[in-house]
Amino acid sequence: MGSRRKREKEENGAATSQKAPVPATGDGASAAAQARNLLRPYLRRRRFQAGSLLWREGETTGLLVALDSGRVKIYRLLPTGRAVTVFIFGPGDVFGFLPFLDGEPYPAYAQALEDVEAQVMSRDQLLSAVHADPHVAVALIGLVGRRLRDAMRRIESVSSPGVLPRVASALAALLPDSHGPGPAAIIRLPVSGAEFAGAIGITPETLSRSLTKLVSARVLHRLGPGRFQVLDPEALRRAVEDGDTPRTPLA
Repeated sequence: MGSRRKREKEENGAATSQKAPVPATGDGASAAAQARNLLRPYLRRRRFQAGSLLWREGETTGLLVALDSGRVKIYRLLPTGRAVTVFIFGPGDVFGFLPFLDGEPYPAYAQALEDVEAQVMSRDQLLSAVHADPHVAVALIGLVGRRLRDAMRRIESVSSPGVLPRVASALAALLPDSHGPGPAAIIRLPVSGAEFAGAIGITPETLSRSLTKLVSARVLHRLGPGRFQVLDPEALRRAVEDGDTPRTPLA
């Protein structure tokens, strides 16, 4: 019995240590964690290969997904054929349950950006979970509320006159949840630069200029295409509010 508890503790610790940065607020991450804990008895493990679709826009059957590793892009196709990214979900996020709640088809596509490991459940399983424990419904409603608040913040950001706050906000969301003193964090754009720019309502050229400003100010260090070392996380977060290019003293 003692060895079994020790093994479970080690497995739980390993899962926690592997958690990657996710573009979510602390409150949103807490709501997702609560939902995962309540749904754990009903979930089953599943893997998706990079590039595969979890579901298509208009489908009425799908999955509630709790991501363990990898990232999933939620996007819509415009009449012109151009894809517009709506959300990017990462480890710890729970999503895909909206059609289970309102009975409507999926309003967007879901595609694995990289190899994904997740825990999933069907609509029937979710309904069984809700009937067995009403707290499940409360947790999912909380997640919907957080998603709406995130959407309002994005609208406010896109409506702001400055471009730098949008870029800084999107980059800051990729930082680890609790990055403190120690080695500088490394962030990676989860999609191409052009798609990342489109998701925050700017052109690729404007994104490039904003990134160059942050690199020149020694807030970021460019490691390669789509990869940056964040030299000054606080300056990056201040840029979200101030809208001015942060100035970091030279070493």
